[in-house]
Amino acid sequence: MNNKSRFFRATLLTGAVLAVSSTSVFPFSGESNWLEVRVFNKQSERAVSGAAVCLGTTARPDQFGAVRSDENGVVRFENLNQRPMPLLATVSKQGFQGRKQLLEPMHQSRVLVMKIASGGGGPECNAPAERQDNGVSSGLTVDRIRISADSGSPESGKVLVAVAVSGPVNQIRISEQDDFAGASWQTYQPAVAYTLSQGKGRKQVHVQVRRFSEVEGASIEVVSAPKKVGHVVQ
Repeated sequence: MNNKSRFFRATLLTGAVLAVSSTSVFPFSGESNWLEVRVFNKQSERAVSGAAVCLGTTARPDQFGAVRSDENGVVRFENLNQRPMPLLATVSKQGFQGRKQLLEPMHQSRVLVMKIASGGGGPECNAPAERQDNGVSSGLTVDRIRISADSGSPESGKVLVAVAVSGPVNQIRISEQDDFAGASWQTYQPAVAYTLSQGKGRKQVHVQVRRFSEVEGASIEVVSAPKKVGHVVQ
């Protein structure tokens, strides 16, 4: 074999080796996969801010993060490349029924729309409490609850629930259920009329307040933690 033939064979072999090396490296380059979760109110179709959103597996629902949705109801989870297992998304918020969604393994970026209905119960995501834009806790709390008979109403079991709060609010809801099932938000007043369930004995009353507004079609709210108080019906 002459020198010219040896040269061509060496060149072809080198090119083949480089081709194999390129194939093994470049499939892992490029942008990371991401999952964007968009949370909406099932009834109004409006974005829900401050919803707790978890992403993980059935064994550990918050494995890849637990955060709150922004003013547009959006949460984004980054760096989800090469996830061979199914993923589990969980969304919950006070005043809504929690929801889970099982997802196929992440092979590409995608957007997931999750709609939650008003009410209570269902699965929960334990994300950190909502924060204001300045990074501090909203500080909205129910400081004191006082229940008294409604002397202006002859209806049995009707009481006045007087509430003192720590910050500006415009809505309140009251329930004997700790998940506020069936309780609607109403205009806040220092004393709100409420009808207790029938029967004598001790009633456990739960109260929650919020500051609610709608901006450009999005629902924005700051919600207090629930507070409960006992009241004895003779």
